[in-house]
Amino acid sequence: MISTKVEIDSKKITYNLSATTFYGLDLSKMKGKHLDYLNIGLMITAFILAVKLPFHVFLLSYAVLGPLHYLTEIGWLDQRNYFSTNKKDIWILVGLCALMTFGFMYHQFGNFEFTKGWSESINNSRFKTTSDFLLEYERSFIFLAFYSAVMMTFIKKKALRYGLMVVGIFIAYFLNGLSAFTMIIGIMLPTVIHVYIFTGAFILYGALKSKSLSGYASLMVFLAILFLIVYQRPKASDYEISGYWLDSMMESKFVDLSAAIATFMGWVKPGKYFIKTANGAMLSTVALKMQIFIAFAYTYHYLNWFSKTKVINWHKMSKPRLVSAILIWAASIALYVYDYKLGLAALFFLSVLHVFLEFPLNHLTFVGIYNEIKARLLPSK
Repeated sequence: MISTKVEIDSKKITYNLSATTFYGLDLSKMKGKHLDYLNIGLMITAFILAVKLPFHVFLLSYAVLGPLHYLTEIGWLDQRNYFSTNKKDIWILVGLCALMTFGFMYHQFGNFEFTKGWSESINNSRFKTTSDFLLEYERSFIFLAFYSAVMMTFIKKKALRYGLMVVGIFIAYFLNGLSAFTMIIGIMLPTVIHVYIFTGAFILYGALKSKSLSGYASLMVFLAILFLIVYQRPKASDYEISGYWLDSMMESKFVDLSAAIATFMGWVKPGKYFIKTANGAMLSTVALKMQIFIAFAYTYHYLNWFSKTKVINWHKMSKPRLVSAILIWAASIALYVYDYKLGLAALFFLSVLHVFLEFPLNHLTFVGIYNEIKARLLPSK
């Protein structure tokens, strides 16, 4: 049997992601088929909703399900020492997230009356040099988080681990500014790669582990939905968005996200992504496909997490932590209802942090997939 092991030094705990475990939990005690069928149903539901109301469903999922997902996953990862060889190393990811957050917040200053003058104040202060540095390398902080997570997941020797992290700084320096680096690492990694590619990897890993037909069926449905989104021909006349929903899409810059990805992939020419009509309809076919995909990917990503509540037991946390999570969740929803861009700004650090903190688990999952496939292709004698 081939397995991937991570020893957590702080508590001398070993998580064995072998053929009978998943996320360090015993699969033999789970009703895996029921969970697979549940997730197939959730995929189909998320897809139907995304096709019918791509803008509304995405905005609601991001505002309502998103914050609860961030809070509960961070708590769950903390209970498992973030699947890192040294739990204290996780502060490196927290620091990188804080550095990246400055760039986002800087660009948000002009959106609010009480912060409109902050950018000018920064530019006229001694902090300008630091500010320019943070803005120039904000995408590199994402790369460093992803790269450093590899080291803190697999390298046990402290000197070697930190030494390799320093090497990552030089790599980031030379890659910074390249268009492909900016797009793939700076934009796609914390968004569509996180919610679709990594989610798909978890599904594949679970199917390989359980060796169940239902597991592979869930993966096929997951991929088939992507195929349907790509090859469908949505009609602009079937979609309208206006008022709060239109303002939220535009002011939150989610439109810019999907437009940048579509343009980078060559699916649409620069400036030809959206055509906005008087009633707020979005007429670009590519834009509608992208929005349907994003709505599906984010909605199912969140639903997939909550479907595993009784499997990974993320809800089993201390009462103070649970109460705090619920209060923060309620406050975040209130912010989104009041002003979507305000909610987005307030929750940005938390949303990126949960992505960064999940990187070690993502790396373990891909290694686990490799080991499972290798075991099938090269079975032990």
